Amino acid sequence: MADQLETNKKFAVGGFWDFVRDVWSQSFDTPELFNAWHVGQICEDVEYALGEGLHYVSVLPRAHYKSTILGHAFTVWRLLKLGTNSNTLYLSYSASMAQYHIGEMKKEVTRNPILMQWMNDKTPRGDFTFRYSVDGKVAEVLHGGLFSFKRGLHVNSALVADDILRDPDNPLAVGQMNKIQDHFMTESMFIPNQGCPIIVVGTPMIPGDLLTVLEKDERFFTRKLPALDPEPGRRVLFPDMYTEKFLLDTQKANPKSFASEFLLQPAFSTEAYFSYDEISKCEDSSLRSLSATTEHLFNEDDEIYAGFDVGKKRHPSHLVVFKRNGSYLEQIHQSFLDGWDYSAQIEYLNDAAKNFNITRGYIDNTRGELEDRGLNSAWLPMSFTSKSKHTMAQIFEATVHNGTLKLLRDERQKQQILSVNNDLKAPVTPMGHGDAFFSIGMALTAAHESGRYKIQDVGNLADAFESKKEDESGVKKMMERLQNAGKEGYNSTNPVEENHPDCPNPVCTISECSPAVWVPENKLCLLCLHRG
Repeated sequence: MADQLETNKKFAVGGFWDFVRDVWSQSFDTPELFNAWHVGQICEDVEYALGEGLHYVSVLPRAHYKSTILGHAFTVWRLLKLGTNSNTLYLSYSASMAQYHIGEMKKEVTRNPILMQWMNDKTPRGDFTFRYSVDGKVAEVLHGGLFSFKRGLHVNSALVADDILRDPDNPLAVGQMNKIQDHFMTESMFIPNQGCPIIVVGTPMIPGDLLTVLEKDERFFTRKLPALDPEPGRRVLFPDMYTEKFLLDTQKANPKSFASEFLLQPAFSTEAYFSYDEISKCEDSSLRSLSATTEHLFNEDDEIYAGFDVGKKRHPSHLVVFKRNGSYLEQIHQSFLDGWDYSAQIEYLNDAAKNFNITRGYIDNTRGELEDRGLNSAWLPMSFTSKSKHTMAQIFEATVHNGTLKLLRDERQKQQILSVNNDLKAPVTPMGHGDAFFSIGMALTAAHESGRYKIQDVGNLADAFESKKEDESGVKKMMERLQNAGKEGYNSTNPVEENHPDCPNPVCTISECSPAVWVPENKLCLLCLHRG
């Protein structure tokens, strides 16, 4: 029997997937759940990352075994595998949460008939630590809050960072997220000895948080698996635990929480100007961002529009370019200019104006950073006022809802759009400050002013939106503009009654108004752009 146990031990320690499925699962009443597809996937990811000399980041939904496997099981597997005196550091956001994980890990070892044959508990009675002997070698797990450990400490087995983004007291504090990122990258990363793996497990909190940063770090291999649609043909990630109906019902009951906790969509606030789904529907995976420094051959009558949001000292500037294609405005370029000085930005903008043959473009001239620096005449200044910002936002919103906008699929651009709330404000993040929202807004404004719609200027347009005086001819022109894509169901003979409860403007008496031009969930009328 002892020989068989030793053979099994060597086999189990040899592969993480084998260990989780055949050994670790025996700590639970339902070991069959560890045969789930995503469990095998993340185990294979770990082995791949270790084989390539990479660290591993797993972004998973709540209650999908991420701590159980990548925190607890990995820690024990790693200790068993080394076969020497070893120590691992287990970090959570708070010391109390790290202590909780240590307690759970000890329970799982104690309940496991196989592990109890291999591991002898050496923890002093009443001590909340993890210390075992394995074949005469001491294996222990140190634990604590993220900010408890400095670079002077070193471990020779692994570092596990489990949910270090979640501050229970202030979960969406942007400043705290920045501190977490800085501390992890400058302190925690240097605690493991060279060659020791780092496992980071979590759920995203805000755009630009640590998980986003590590996804672009070549030292880390990242896997992101949302609860729904983790890959084509695989609708539900963990169907043996959560049915599709259960997930959809949960989403309906609390969409904001569900988006963050299960769909892994970083959140800002419940008052975002656009929803994740609204922007996602505009994205076209077939579009490619063309170079701004290479000349492109467009026809003379092609309509090319652009917007450039000038960043402050610590924020990037952002350039977008759109081309009209029939009834659509298709994005053909976007770029974030992180850390560029103004002279370099001017040169880049002039290259873009020439190479794209820009018909009309707006730059943010609120602070006048780019004045008198030799800008191409295709670029026109726009000062950001409350009126001009709301006008841009309304044009942006109308273009989204009438289905004529096609955006490049770019996560940073998307998150910067989503960061802007209904007050047209956005928090400062490592990824920017809502820059993409306003650069796109300027480009769409340029398109509506100088394209087929022939609107004179943003000031006049804003006045038209805010005017309380009914202008039938202006309304009809705007209707032609906004409904040109051919929305179905419009009936000009269907007037709205006064004080209609579903109408964005309850007192509207315009005869052309109908439910076909309303977006009730956003309290928006596509006819007059009234926003309730």
